[in-house]
Amino acid sequence: MTEHKGDGSSALDIHGLLEVDYPPVSLDDVDRRLLMLLNEDSSRSQRSLASQLGVSAPTVAERMQRMQRMHVIEHKGIVTNHSALGYPILVVMPMSIEQDANPARIVTALREIPLLTELLLLTGSYDMMARFVVRDHKQLQWLLLERVWSIPGLRHVETMISLGTLCRRSELDVALNDESRNDE
Repeated sequence: MTEHKGDGSSALDIHGLLEVDYPPVSLDDVDRRLLMLLNEDSSRSQRSLASQLGVSAPTVAERMQRMQRMHVIEHKGIVTNHSALGYPILVVMPMSIEQDANPARIVTALREIPLLTELLLLTGSYDMMARFVVRDHKQLQWLLLERVWSIPGLRHVETMISLGTLCRRSELDVALNDESRNDE
């Protein structure tokens, strides 16, 4: 993407569509252990968590509320398996945008596709990377022909199909086990 477009818009228009980045939060050992326990099973009671951590249940509640206010915990939920839900095919699409295109319109069109699971803004050879899950070849064909390829302003779209997962780590696993951290 170039910075200035022929239609008066700019690639910076896409900036307002990016999810918010929050500043790093200082976590102590109890916070880290609490996050790991919640990551393993977010349905555990505060009393059970407190017992495992060696603190009171109100302490657990206060720490969880603080981490929610600081956006360390963004939501409590479950992790599902797309294959078990009937969407066994993971499709990864790196994309390039035409120089005079409106990137905000492209992002909006991609977000409207119900099969989209992730959309990243990139540096390098491609401008964006989209991840979709599909049921079968027919749905992949619909995704490409009816939805993605019909978006004005996309210059190049590559389609890659995942053959399987070799490694999966949560952001929490990375953050709490980063050996290169110098803040401790």
